[in-house]
Amino acid sequence: MHIPILTDITIIFLFAAGALFICGKLKIPEIMGYLLAGVLVGPNGLGLIHAVKQVDIMAEIGVVLLLFTIGIEFSLSTLLSLKRPALIGGSLQVAACVAAFTGAAYLGGYQLNTAAVIGMMAAVSGTAIMLKVFAARGEVDSLYGRISLAVSIFQDIAVIPMMLLVPLLAGQGGNFSDVGIILGKAVVVVVLLFAFARFLVPRLLYQVAATRSRELFMITVVLVCLLVAWMTSKTGLSLALGAFLAGIVVSESGYGQQALGDVIPFKDVFAGFFFVSIGMLLNPEVVINNPIMTISSLILLILIKFAVTGFVVNIIGYPVRTSVLAGMSLAQVSEFSFILGAVGASSGLLTSEQYSFFIAVTVLSMASTPFLIISAPHVAELIARFPMPQTFRGGYLSEEQKEPEKELIDHIIIAGFGMNGRNTARAAREAGIEYIVIEMNPDTVRKEKHNGTPIFFGDASQTAVLEHACLKTARVMVITLPDPVGVRKIVETARRENPTIYIIARTRYLTEFTALKALGANEVVVEEYETSIETFSRVLKKYRVPREQIEDLANNIRTEIMGKPGEMISGGPDDNMTIANMSVNKVTVPVGSNAAGKTVREVDIRFRYKLNLLAVNRGLETISNPGSDFVLNERDELILMGEETDADNFKQNIGQS
Repeated sequence: MHIPILTDITIIFLFAAGALFICGKLKIPEIMGYLLAGVLVGPNGLGLIHAVKQVDIMAEIGVVLLLFTIGIEFSLSTLLSLKRPALIGGSLQVAACVAAFTGAAYLGGYQLNTAAVIGMMAAVSGTAIMLKVFAARGEVDSLYGRISLAVSIFQDIAVIPMMLLVPLLAGQGGNFSDVGIILGKAVVVVVLLFAFARFLVPRLLYQVAATRSRELFMITVVLVCLLVAWMTSKTGLSLALGAFLAGIVVSESGYGQQALGDVIPFKDVFAGFFFVSIGMLLNPEVVINNPIMTISSLILLILIKFAVTGFVVNIIGYPVRTSVLAGMSLAQVSEFSFILGAVGASSGLLTSEQYSFFIAVTVLSMASTPFLIISAPHVAELIARFPMPQTFRGGYLSEEQKEPEKELIDHIIIAGFGMNGRNTARAAREAGIEYIVIEMNPDTVRKEKHNGTPIFFGDASQTAVLEHACLKTARVMVITLPDPVGVRKIVETARRENPTIYIIARTRYLTEFTALKALGANEVVVEEYETSIETFSRVLKKYRVPREQIEDLANNIRTEIMGKPGEMISGGPDDNMTIANMSVNKVTVPVGSNAAGKTVREVDIRFRYKLNLLAVNRGLETISNPGSDFVLNERDELILMGEETDADNFKQNIGQS
């Protein structure tokens, strides 16, 4: 039995596999491989694909599954926390971009109604490609990742009234009340979805999971995804937005991780069809015949959209670095631009040549997305060096920084107030240790200030912000942000401004360990690594393996990974060790200690306290066997050998808590 589309699918997989292999060797983002494969096999390339409509259908399924998996990784509380960037930021961004691009097109010689269509096409951004890149880089949960997603969600909703306005601009009749009716339906659907997330879906999935049938569970999850996507499409919303909301519904049920594991294999395959289908839309002849016009239009599009979006994000209260990262992430054009362009072409507002040209610019802008996101941290660092008012550097509508009520000494600086930051703050509070929190989410800052948390708004990678947190007199800095590039920058700045502060950085991936240590982090907590140790430790406990043996195994594995003896990824169970009834202790000279500024002889460590000073850790420097004339400084970490009681006596007398 001959299946015509099977040939097309085989060709797509063949070219996609080859392109992905080449991109992997050249270290180019995989999306470029899909787009290149689409250009080659498409009707404007080698013309190998004939069932274009069937491929488009599979591409739609890919977008649905991609946004569904992203939605599962979010929660309802996370989505609600994005109301400021979604509602205020999204509306300002869409309005400003439409106005800017409409004006540019009008000045470029287009009629006003045609220029308005061009403005709407350029205003929306590619959610699917942006999130694909974020997911690959582990940045979906970063602050700028969440802001970009919030603005993008608003753009997807804004496409509906835009599509209804295009025929009106062409003078083909219609009624503005239709926009209100459809938006009203959309609101009703969203409210119903949230009700399902709270009441219906958790009970449904519980009953399905109780059958212990993996096949039934997987089919039910896919059914929920497709059903919600279908419901939203019936109200005029996009399938992709419906799939994202469906993912949040499943996430709230408590069965999200199992659903994610079941859907991911399908998502990866069908999402590939989506990116290939985008590449198939590009006509290389358009670019070849108009190279200067195409490239200049692409550059102008990216620059205007980056500037407008970044400015809007800054206006609503986010610092320069976050604004630049979000602006670069949203500087491309969406797949919905094709739909708006098609409506404009069918309404007579765009000629076929103009539509083909805009498709070429749109596809090229989508192809540039990975490179824009990768280069965004460097651009942010460059722009942050420019002179600008402090109002804009910290976010125009951000919370004002107030001076601490009292001078902080020997305190903890916590950068980021997610789960890790909150737990660190709680531990410090219960231990009676002073701390201060730096957070870049203005809503979190306002809420926590109301709760009495010592927190202020700011970008911890900026020197002025760290000075406000009293970096010079802090003992420890804990960095808990999910943004790997941001963590690097914070470590670098903190180490430069205070060479003696003890820095503990959290990262998700082991690949970040070496870079963070090189930048000056004293300890790096690697989530995937520590999770693996915790996992096998619990397994061995079930088999009644002695605790000492488990700890030895964990420490041996840490030693293999860290590369140098004495250096630790996340600290062992005890910083001290015992040798022949003698303890080797680490004692830090606190700020304001009576030992600071005195020599080893004056402190009389050896004869008064009966301790031997083996070494001193000062910042990143280690001084071995310091002499009697060695002067102790605040925050010096002394490596002492002697009896435990003598070490405790020494700690008490020099003022270490």
